[in-house]
Amino acid sequence: MNFLAPFKFYKDEPRAVIIQCTIHPLGEKLIAECRLIGRRKLAGQSEAQETTHFTARVRVARQAPDAIVGPKPRLTAEGLVDAAQIYQIYFHGPAYQVVEKAWWDGEHMVGELAPGLPDECSPVDVATIIGPRLIELCFQTAGLWEIAAEGRMGLPWQVDQLSWLRTPEGAEQSFYALVKPDLDKKTFDAEVVDAAGNRYLRLVGYRTAEISSGIDSDPLKALHDAVASQTVS
Repeated sequence: MNFLAPFKFYKDEPRAVIIQCTIHPLGEKLIAECRLIGRRKLAGQSEAQETTHFTARVRVARQAPDAIVGPKPRLTAEGLVDAAQIYQIYFHGPAYQVVEKAWWDGEHMVGELAPGLPDECSPVDVATIIGPRLIELCFQTAGLWEIAAEGRMGLPWQVDQLSWLRTPEGAEQSFYALVKPDLDKKTFDAEVVDAAGNRYLRLVGYRTAEISSGIDSDPLKALHDAVASQTVS
């Protein structure tokens, strides 16, 4: 997955999203080469500007992935920050303020999914195969480590691999993103689990592109102190 350019909306007006997908076989699997494209008519130009915003390669197999059980999230009060502190820094709207609270457990940055989020689609009965807000939980949790450990903020840039393992069944479940930074590769691996350790998705090789430095990270001071005391460069 490559995040090449943000897809923006201007003056609260709707825009058409163009999805292109080329499918070819690979053994017993199908590979889909996908692009998300936007076209926009600019003042003084006769032709619409066309931009490829995102690309991805999707691998589809006949058999479902194994429903793997991983480690249970380790709960701690050390370095704990909550949504009120997090969204003093993050810019997301209500439907994507997905982190209820976050902490550093000594190995992972842990982000707990916020309950009772507003509807993310309109009409509300539109369903997605993969839960986008569980992916976003990984992205934002990784971003909290970047802010706390490195004092910088980044936007999604690349993901080497995303595996969807199972679909959540109960609305009352709690979900956690366990995000592990790789200091040498400057990447993150992440997974979303429930309180029992059941895995729902895995994300490998997530990278960000820096958008600002010297941000005001005071709301995350407790998290910064916890990460600084336990992270070895």
